[in-house]
Amino acid sequence: MTDGTGGRVDRIKRSAVNFGDHGTANYQEAPRAAAADETTAALLEAVRTLREHLRLLTETDDTTALDGELAVVQGEIERTGQADRARLGRLRMRLQTAATAVAGLASTAAVVQVIAQLAG
Repeated sequence: MTDGTGGRVDRIKRSAVNFGDHGTANYQEAPRAAAADETTAALLEAVRTLREHLRLLTETDDTTALDGELAVVQGEIERTGQADRARLGRLRMRLQTAATAVAGLASTAAVVQVIAQLAG
């Protein structure tokens, strides 16, 4: 999508769009499910942070796949207040696969640490 100046807009999140002279735009975010505990809340925050930091990197197959897995975990926690252990295992494997691409991001370590706490 272009922004009218020849630029490109790749992603729009948490926004409302208005068209026309008398149009209005409203944005209301749905309430999120409460996290089951502090560790899950920490995981949710770490996942959100890592997803934002991934946008700073050059996109590769590994970073795209990692972002997809992070999005699934984020959505599950927001809907249910928890993340399935099997899903966390897949996320941990995806983090290992993408380790070279994301090694410089401190937020990667935060996600790995919280997953380790939840896995026991």
